[in-house]
Amino acid sequence: MKTLIKYLVAALVVIMVSCDDTEQLIYEQPNSFTLAFNTDDELNVEIQTGAKIGINGEEYPVLSNACISMYDVPVANQYLIYYPANAQLSDNNLDYSLPTVQTYTQGVVDQSACPLYCLTDNDGLNNMQMNVACGGLKLFVPANEDFASLTSVTFESENDILTGDISLDATTGQVTFRENTSKTLVLKGDINISEGQELYLALPPMALGSALNITFVSPKGIGTCSVDLNGKSIERGKILSVALENIEWVSVTNYYGKANSIIVAPGTTSVTVDCTPYYTTSLNYTYESHAYDDSRLARSAKLLWNDVSTDFISNVSLSSDRKSFIATLNGQPGNAVIAIYDTEDPDAEDAAILWSYHIWVTDVTDQPFGMNSKGNNYTVMDRNLGAVSATPGDVGAIGLLYQWGRKDPFVTTNEVGKNTEAIMYNQVGTVSLKIESGGEEKGTVAYSVKNPATYIKYSRSKSNVATPPYYYSYDWLYWGDNALWGNPEGYNYPSAATIQKSVYDPCPEGYMVAPRDTWLNNSSSASGIEASVFLSTSNWDTEKLGYSLNYNGQGLWYPLGGLRNRKTGKLQDAEKSGYYWQSTAFASNGADASYMNVGKDKVDTAGKNSRANAFSVRCVRIN
Repeated sequence: MKTLIKYLVAALVVIMVSCDDTEQLIYEQPNSFTLAFNTDDELNVEIQTGAKIGINGEEYPVLSNACISMYDVPVANQYLIYYPANAQLSDNNLDYSLPTVQTYTQGVVDQSACPLYCLTDNDGLNNMQMNVACGGLKLFVPANEDFASLTSVTFESENDILTGDISLDATTGQVTFRENTSKTLVLKGDINISEGQELYLALPPMALGSALNITFVSPKGIGTCSVDLNGKSIERGKILSVALENIEWVSVTNYYGKANSIIVAPGTTSVTVDCTPYYTTSLNYTYESHAYDDSRLARSAKLLWNDVSTDFISNVSLSSDRKSFIATLNGQPGNAVIAIYDTEDPDAEDAAILWSYHIWVTDVTDQPFGMNSKGNNYTVMDRNLGAVSATPGDVGAIGLLYQWGRKDPFVTTNEVGKNTEAIMYNQVGTVSLKIESGGEEKGTVAYSVKNPATYIKYSRSKSNVATPPYYYSYDWLYWGDNALWGNPEGYNYPSAATIQKSVYDPCPEGYMVAPRDTWLNNSSSASGIEASVFLSTSNWDTEKLGYSLNYNGQGLWYPLGGLRNRKTGKLQDAEKSGYYWQSTAFASNGADASYMNVGKDKVDTAGKNSRANAFSVRCVRIN
């Protein structure tokens, strides 16, 4: 025990006589105490090891098993213990700032938004209990698989204050608002409602007197509803439960033009590209061509890069009606990416990209495959997307690389069988590939649209495909989305009639990314390579590094193009593998995408891989 001895001396002075009267008060302080919580509280708030609590105006760490050392705590006759530790003290009053943004944690309230306190003496430390200053609101959200992943939920009250600066009287537990108050509160986090979910909010004690308007934000769109809380109360330490009903969900996706890749015949010196603003309400992002008003029209256009030379595209200009742009070309085969902007000057500091387009100068031939073993009939391009040749062994046959679900390309190697970066140019010189890490802010479709020339490395390093949410994966996208390439259930080998082209599909108009069964032949009894159009490994060309074969009377060439790595964005495997994305997730409850892998003595038409990798794409028509 630590002891404080306090002497009070009173002297009574009488002529020629004196005496002393001394009173000694002793306060014994424990060496430590353990944080305990009121078992009557329904909020289940805990303070984690390593967190800081406040004691009489100073901060102290929480040790293991919720133990607090009193070694450095000055001895006192009274202790005001509180969490969070950044509260301001005035006598027995604590001033907190209740956050306007709370963090979602499944099954509990955000503990940082739920202050705790205890006022006690030395004796009370042995049996102390932390009290919660707030109550909880629990909202039951019904199951919704279409909008399963929520990024945030906003709560707006018509009359009731939800957040702001508060003052807590530690002697009575009374909470009063001071300033910076708000009737709006936002809940953020990884919220999955595919099987329904419970949302918890920490709120100060109050009598509620109005409706609560709620907005759910998902990568797919938004949902809205309102719940009448008039006459209900938030009680300290208690939870008010409310079931939400009649949530109205709306999907709205903005896009521009009718396709993201435009085929131009070699020798052509000018091309006009449609950049009319549209939107779709489809959950699969299919082209619906609902026209937007003039507020979303582009204001300028600019070349981002090409893979030929500085004069490959000499000029880009927006039309007078701002619904198309004209690019001037030198006629050579090659690739370019052109972006449209929201400002008159595309080089302005605040200029933002609205959309971008792949200009593909090449000849293209179609190759009908006929009916396959799944009953689907595809016509496949004779070359990879971005390839300017279909000649075996020609580096121009390799084409470009794509992260799964993104519409914009990245260059691959400029040497067959080597991981050497192809050079990118603009109108004044060379361009370097920008590589960034993903995450909640950058691992989004919106960010990818605004940054088409940026390779986004995977957003999460931990794979979790056993239980929802399934978006924990090596994906460039923070919130997984199986529908980006228009075929969210394609892992079941769907009927071709159910497959529709997505606005994020990188293929030219009339084509789409190959579905999962594209390279199957018509034999339902065969398996492995014998079940594919490649028929046997004898068609592997060791010298030219690819598969060359004849199928249904037409020559096929599938070169090795390697990949861009999910972790680094760098090229690899150009000497040993050709990776070809398919338009679907690998499984309904998985976080990988389907792909075909070709290499020496190997063809795998039903592989799976991480979506942050960049692979080749073969475009098809569905007959």
